[in-house]
Amino acid sequence: MSNKLKILHYIPVYAPAWKFGGPVLSVSQLCEGLANMGHEVEVFTSNAGLENQPELPLNKQIIRNGVKVTYFEQKPGMGIHCPGMEQAVKERVKEFDIIHITGVWQRTSGAACKTAKSQGIPYVVSPRGALGPYSWRQKTVKKAVYYLLQESFNVRNASGIHYTAQQELEECNWLQLPGQPFIIPNGLDINFWQPATEKAKDWRKFKNLNEDDFIILNVGRLHDKKGLDLLPEVLAPLRDLKWKMIFVGGDDDGTKALLQHKFRSANLLKKVIFIDRCEPKELPIIYSTANLFVLPSRHENFGNVIVEALACECPVLISDKVGLHNEISETTMGWVRPRVPVEWTNTIKELIQSPFKLQKIASKSREWTNSIFSIEKTAQDMANHYIDILK
Repeated sequence: MSNKLKILHYIPVYAPAWKFGGPVLSVSQLCEGLANMGHEVEVFTSNAGLENQPELPLNKQIIRNGVKVTYFEQKPGMGIHCPGMEQAVKERVKEFDIIHITGVWQRTSGAACKTAKSQGIPYVVSPRGALGPYSWRQKTVKKAVYYLLQESFNVRNASGIHYTAQQELEECNWLQLPGQPFIIPNGLDINFWQPATEKAKDWRKFKNLNEDDFIILNVGRLHDKKGLDLLPEVLAPLRDLKWKMIFVGGDDDGTKALLQHKFRSANLLKKVIFIDRCEPKELPIIYSTANLFVLPSRHENFGNVIVEALACECPVLISDKVGLHNEISETTMGWVRPRVPVEWTNTIKELIQSPFKLQKIASKSREWTNSIFSIEKTAQDMANHYIDILK
């Protein structure tokens, strides 16, 4: 068997449909990393999230950053309904050595799983957190029925199940899926995510932030799942200290209004800045500006923003419900706390008063992220698992 593979990535949404969150970025970077290694990578996807880009060719293969991508037209219906995508995998499945299907609870996935199974083509499924407890608590009855009717077939016939962190694997143990489980984290473009110390100083001035302001940062969509409503209670006892809280990300479900209300009620709103959106190239500067990145999620499958922050030498404080909490705790690359306000308050107070603890982590965080999360490494690890499955 040749070590150069023909790989089909099958995902309902793909770059540049960034509004669908982390998996779009992670999968596109993985595909590009595999292509850079010399593998022949194709993507079948829909144009969901890209309907306002009339220049995007539909039902026609294009090359995007070295990857062959075909965007099929999304049709009206529940969820992402894309008959062209399903028909294409039925017609071309035998051309590929392996298929990688991202996402569960997706109506498009069934066609790929059934076709691959019937034609003897091995396939890998990446649940991306959708089989975790938080997901099961959303529309539980509907998901239980769908799992019995469709999703059970999809995941139980997979040759491999790809998890992005130890937490996700442990959360799915109860399903007792027969496919080979393996953990490969999301990759990171280490050349893009890097410290920008001098530009960060200018950014502070632009936002009227003092040099000695302790900047607490959160990046990502504002959503109940992120657990951001914990922060007003956490920061209220620290009102007399010199800090500012910055949120970068659009409102998903009314969380912004809730946060504004809570900060106002605690008489803290003047210490809080909301930035709805910014250019991607500005994010490394913002991370470099911050003293501490916080993510108090109720559940987080992985946490791309954690790796981005650490690559920019910004230390992190996260909840024990974030996918990467084991890795962060074991390597002492940050602080992990349960969602108990007083524990977060005490930790942040200690870090404001003892900046050397932050500097110690910042000095080694970039080297750590490069050794584990670089696109080159994660793509190589994924290719190795493909080859193991094919053997």
